[in-house]
Amino acid sequence: MGILTDPSAGQGKITKIIIKYYSKITILMYVGGVIWFCLLAYTPLNAGTYFSENALLPGLVKSEFRDESSAKQYFDELQDEMKMYENSIPYPWILAKFQQIGLDTYTHNFTLNYPLGKANIKYSGKNVYGILRAARAGSTESLVMSVPYRPPSNIHPSTASSVAIMLAFAKHANRQKYWSKDIIFLITEHEQLGVQAWLEAYHNVVCGHQGILDHGDLRGRGGAIQAAINLEFQVVNIGRMDIKVEGLNGQLPNLDLFNLATRMCAKEGIMHSFKNRENRNYRQPMKDWSYAFETMMYMVFTQATGIPNGNHGLFHRFGIQALTLEGVSDHRSRHGNFLSTGRVLESIFRSLNNLLERFHQSYFFYLLPSSDRFISIGLYIPSVCLIAGALFLKACGKWFRLYQYLVNLSEQGR
Repeated sequence: MGILTDPSAGQGKITKIIIKYYSKITILMYVGGVIWFCLLAYTPLNAGTYFSENALLPGLVKSEFRDESSAKQYFDELQDEMKMYENSIPYPWILAKFQQIGLDTYTHNFTLNYPLGKANIKYSGKNVYGILRAARAGSTESLVMSVPYRPPSNIHPSTASSVAIMLAFAKHANRQKYWSKDIIFLITEHEQLGVQAWLEAYHNVVCGHQGILDHGDLRGRGGAIQAAINLEFQVVNIGRMDIKVEGLNGQLPNLDLFNLATRMCAKEGIMHSFKNRENRNYRQPMKDWSYAFETMMYMVFTQATGIPNGNHGLFHRFGIQALTLEGVSDHRSRHGNFLSTGRVLESIFRSLNNLLERFHQSYFFYLLPSSDRFISIGLYIPSVCLIAGALFLKACGKWFRLYQYLVNLSEQGR
C-alpha cells in the first residue's frame, strides 16, 4: 500500500513508466474496454440460453387448462363492475369470486404518509389476495401471481384481462391435487406502492424510513415465497408477450426463470419479446450485431435508472425471483386468446411447483442481446475492469506527477 499513500516509496521503474505513459495507457484501456463491451453483442461472442435447474422440467407437463369460457365470463362481469368503481378496486366482486373458487381470501390495508411538503397528506389503499393451500405440503413454500389493478381513471392501460385470466387459472388450479407449494393470487392497488406494502407486511419488515409507509398487517400468509409472476395483459387477444426482468437498483431474476417464460410462450405459439423487440436473425453480420447491441443497451439503460419496469422488481430485494409478463396486441402475429395464455401460466407454475430448492443454479448477473442469447458476468466484467482501471491509473499518474512536482519545488527552494 506504500505506492498508494507515499509515492516516495515507489520511485522505481513502474512509477516512472506510469508517470511517463499513463495518459496513453489510460486511453488504450478505456477504448479497449468499450470495444470489448460492444463486441459482446455479436452472436459468435455470446452464448445461447439454457436451463441450469433441471428440476424445473420445463415443457414436460401436458397442459390441462380448459377454462377459457370462465375467463371470458369473468372479463365481461369485471367490465360491468369497473363502471361502478371509477377510482378503486371492485373489492366485493373480487372477494366474492375468490371465495366462490375456494381460496382463503383476505384484504390488506395500507397507508402512505406523504413525506414531502408541509401538509400532513395521507394516501390509503387496499390489496386483495387469495391463497390456494397446497394439498401435498404444509404451507412451507409458496408462489405468487400478482396483478396491478388499474381502474378506468388510470392513465395506464387496463389490466382487466389479467384479472380475468388470474381468476380462471385459480379456478382451474383449485381442482388439481399435485400442488406442493401454496399459490398466492394477489391484486394490488396503486401500482408498486401496493406491492411494496404487501411485501413489507408479509415479511414484517420496514424498508426505508420508519413511518412513511404504514404497511399494516396481514391476517393470512402462505409459505416462504420462491418465485412471483406479475401479469400486465392489456388486451384479451394477445399478439405478443413482452418479458420484463429489470428490478430495483438494476437487480435481475435468476436466468432460469426468464428462460422458463420464453420456453413456455414458444411452446404455446405466442410470440415473445424482450424490450419490445422480437428475435431477428439477419444475414448481414453488421446488421445482426447492430440489432442485438441496441437491445442490450436498452437493458443497460433501464438498469442504470435503478427504477423497476414492473411490479416484479420489488420482489427481488426480498430474495424472490420474479418477472413481469406484459401481453400486448400485435397485428403481425397469430393472436393468443385466454386458452393459450392460461396454458402458458399453467406450464410456468407447474414447472415452478417442481422446484426442490430456491433458484441458485443459473446466472443472476447477465445481459440479454435477445431473448435466446445471453452475456454472462464472466464475459462482460473484463471490459468493466478495463474502463474502471483506466480511471484508477489516471488518478495514480496524477498523484505521482504531483508528488514529483512538489519534490522539485522543494529542491529548488533549497
